[in-house]
Amino acid sequence: MASSGQERRFKAVFFDIGGVVVGSPFSGIAAYEKQHSLPVNYLNVAIMRAGSNGAFQKLERGEIDLWTFYDAFSEQLSDPLNVAAYAKYAQLRGKAFDETTFRAPSVNGRELFHQMMGQAAVVIPSMVQAIAALRSSGYTVAALTNNFNYPSDERGQREQELILQGTAQHLTTATSSSGTIGSNNGPLIMGQDQLKTLFDHYIESAILGLRKPDPMIYKKACEIVGVQPSDVVFLDDIGANLKSAQNVGLTTIRVELGKPEKAIAQLEQLLGSGIKLLSSESKL
Repeated sequence: MASSGQERRFKAVFFDIGGVVVGSPFSGIAAYEKQHSLPVNYLNVAIMRAGSNGAFQKLERGEIDLWTFYDAFSEQLSDPLNVAAYAKYAQLRGKAFDETTFRAPSVNGRELFHQMMGQAAVVIPSMVQAIAALRSSGYTVAALTNNFNYPSDERGQREQELILQGTAQHLTTATSSSGTIGSNNGPLIMGQDQLKTLFDHYIESAILGLRKPDPMIYKKACEIVGVQPSDVVFLDDIGANLKSAQNVGLTTIRVELGKPEKAIAQLEQLLGSGIKLLSSESKL
């Protein structure tokens, strides 16, 4: 436990999941774009173009099931109107893009989603270590994630298993949806149920019917944990989520892609009291 002679500024730490505790789904999108010779960020633009009523956004609020999502996601990302949206995106960034000759791709939403979730199954060891150290030091640690839940029936569980097995084949590790397997030096893969055991609270957009950056999800998360926004440090990899959290009153840290140790060092500095969240090996 941290020294009892010094009152803590913060009581809780909230972690985003994808891109923070596990790999980023954006890496899966980038890989799909490369495999299918699509312009960089074409699919991200298409997802954002749909706004709050997009297939991905509805899935993360628990409004549609996975199978409905696959069809809607494919249709949304294959929409020819995405080409004009990307042309505007490219123009604003000074990127070369010929809207007149580019044909809208036919996107397989299920295939893309498998690649996204495959990336999100690979755990970032330094973050897991930091979470364990925080809990052992008396901090309340919560996940605050835009997520979805696999259907609980046999078909849904097979779908999760298929994603995890595909990821394991790429990483030469193996796992099951209820556990983790990985070598000491190799990547570690976790299914959803196992990931939840890392935290005191696991707060899910699909359960609440709210998703980041809606300010209400941060207020609800604080209510669930039993803290005030000013008691919380929140780590996320998306600027819009962090800005909204700041407006509610949380202190935030942005986790840059591939730089989790930098964010953890910032967290150590914020918490003070000499807390150590990383081993010397992790800092190398």
